[in-house]
Amino acid sequence: MFRIVTLSVLLCPLLAIAAPRTENVILVTLDGVRIEELFAGMDPAIAASTAEDGYSDIEIARERYWRGTAAERRMALMPFFWGTLVPQGIVLGNPELGSRVKVGNAIKWSSPGYVEIMTGAPQAEVVDNTLVRYPHRTITEYIRGELLLAPSKVAQFGSWDGFKVAAASMDDAFVMNGAYEALPPELSTPDMDLFVALRRDIQGLWEESSNDVLTFRLAQSYLLRHKPRFLWLGLGQSDDWAHAARYDRLLDYLHLSDRLLSELWATLQADETYRERTTLIITTDHGRGRGPADWMEHDESIPGSEDIWIAVIGPDTPATGEAGPLPTVHQGDVAATIARLLQLDPEDFNPQAGPPIDAVWGTGDPEVTASAGPD
Repeated sequence: MFRIVTLSVLLCPLLAIAAPRTENVILVTLDGVRIEELFAGMDPAIAASTAEDGYSDIEIARERYWRGTAAERRMALMPFFWGTLVPQGIVLGNPELGSRVKVGNAIKWSSPGYVEIMTGAPQAEVVDNTLVRYPHRTITEYIRGELLLAPSKVAQFGSWDGFKVAAASMDDAFVMNGAYEALPPELSTPDMDLFVALRRDIQGLWEESSNDVLTFRLAQSYLLRHKPRFLWLGLGQSDDWAHAARYDRLLDYLHLSDRLLSELWATLQADETYRERTTLIITTDHGRGRGPADWMEHDESIPGSEDIWIAVIGPDTPATGEAGPLPTVHQGDVAATIARLLQLDPEDFNPQAGPPIDAVWGTGDPEVTASAGPD
């Protein structure tokens, strides 16, 4: 009897450890979204500074998104993110709670940030947004090779060609779709062809980027048709509206992106391939200036450009909500986190990459803070 009891006691901790359930990872990046809007909603100082600029409908934006507390403002701005996604997973990067996520590269621009996400570390030669491939293996290439996946099972869709060149070190490593590109005929459908045609017809704020909603629809159609194990969806109009100094349109865009996230989540939950088998990671490539004079811009000289955020929701991530205080996390930690979620070896991928984010698995003994957030 004593021996049987002892054996069962020894086995209990092993039985309590759940087997990994993530089979697929969806990465969504929202370009240049500040921690200020994500965690506190409409910024009163910036709203006041743009009230007299002559072209912003800031009063309409104020009616839509202004509330008395930061928690209420962020809920008004992104109700699905805060009301549904965050309570099911974890979000990091709110300094009010002692949680910080930092950009590792010195430039604080988009291409350096996306290359850092994809390779797991800053790459010194990436110093601007020049559209060239760099000779560093990316997590997307590693996933395809290690899991022996067909090219169609790893995919990248982006509204800017910079996403495409950051996604891999070589052309045709897997399915990569840039700002105005069509899909290969053997992978496309009439719906996808329509979205591609509309991308070419609907003018964006800047010529180099296509419309994010159409990029989303194209990726969503591909997801349902081809069931990739890994998908990176790169959306960029948040950065466009900020650079154009249209704070009202930026807020409207964030509200729209929240609805797109709700549609993506509904798509995943309605599909047997993805439901309860998929981890969704949402993050950004860089922060921005903190005040009315510099919120539109970002670089190594502008404080705030280094501050970003990461949200993770999936079957292997406990329902933590916001957690803090926590050790600082870095942008380069995303790649190793993806590798570990797919039961791959982060060290084998890139020994110089940042480590997996322990809080994604509820390890590291974080101090959990209520999801309602700061007042």
